[in-house]
Order: sequence, then C-alpha cells, then structure tokens
Amino acid sequence: MSLSIAAPRTRVLLGALTVPLSLALFGCSGSISIGGPDYDALEKDITAELDKAYAPMSRKVDSVKCPRLADDPKKGETFVCTAVLDGNDVRVDVKVEDDEGSVKFTTRDIAFDLAATANSLTTDVAAQVGFPVTVDCGQGLKIVEVGSVFNCTALDEQGESGTIEVTARNEGGSDWRLVE
Repeated sequence: MSLSIAAPRTRVLLGALTVPLSLALFGCSGSISIGGPDYDALEKDITAELDKAYAPMSRKVDSVKCPRLADDPKKGETFVCTAVLDGNDVRVDVKVEDDEGSVKFTTRDIAFDLAATANSLTTDVAAQVGFPVTVDCGQGLKIVEVGSVFNCTALDEQGESGTIEVTARNEGGSDWRLVE
C-alpha cells in the first residue's frame, strides 16, 4: 500500500537518509603494527576505535575477539574479528598491510539506533511526500551489513501505511525508498 492523502499517489520515492553519523555508523578503519601476532593489542585498538565511533549513540563495545592464526599473518592476508555491541555481533575485516604486521580494519556492519533512525526518517519522508507521516523502525539496535536492507513502516494521518526500505551504505551514508 502506498501513502496517499490529497497528494498524488507516489509509487516509489527515493531519498538519501540524513541520519547523523551517530545513528547510522559507518565502517571504522584504523591501523596498528602488530609486529607479529599481538592480537591483544589489535583487539584493544579495534575496541578503542569502535568506542569512539559509537560514543554519540552512548554505546560501548562489550568485547572484541580475533582469531589466533597458527602462523604469522603475511602481507595481503585477511581475517575477521568480531566485536560485540549490546549483545550484537559486528564483524571487523582485518587486512595485513605489510610484512611487519601493520593492519587496517574496517567494520563490515553498520549499527542503527532504530528509534533515532525512525525520528530522522519521519522528517525526511514527510519533507519528500509533502505531508506529515510517522515512521516506526522498531526499538533497540540493529546491525546491518553494508549493502543490505531493512524495513521501517511509514503511517500517514489517515492510517495509510507504506514500507520504507533502508539500505546501509559505507561511510555513514544510507539510502531509503518508500515502496508500495
């Protein structure tokens, strides 16, 4: 069903979600020289970077675990660490940059504060359709892989509803579209 009132029926509306970075967090990057497998230092660095990124949402990482590789990682090799944020796994891709063990890491997932995302979408969707709407995305935290979609529901003053598809993008950007 599409949202409609006196405005013409709109089948699909596209928009860029203007959620501040504190609500839809982008993949984090950082690098440290692990000079051989100093996984404890890597886990601490990932924790510190993610804690900084999630601070605007008043959230902190519960833990970070990286696999202990049997051999020293070589340049170009990758592995995945897992950070836990409010009981949710956030995958962190780690790539070895050189033979000294310098690494770069990037989160594979984006954290959305669902209530805050809904508030921002309410403003964006209403501006796009030209009449008041209320958006509900649920409560709590949602971890979404970059490129993946999750749905919210928009409701107008007459009780008509529509689905909003939110696509997680890199660097804090997210797209949304209102569909029938």
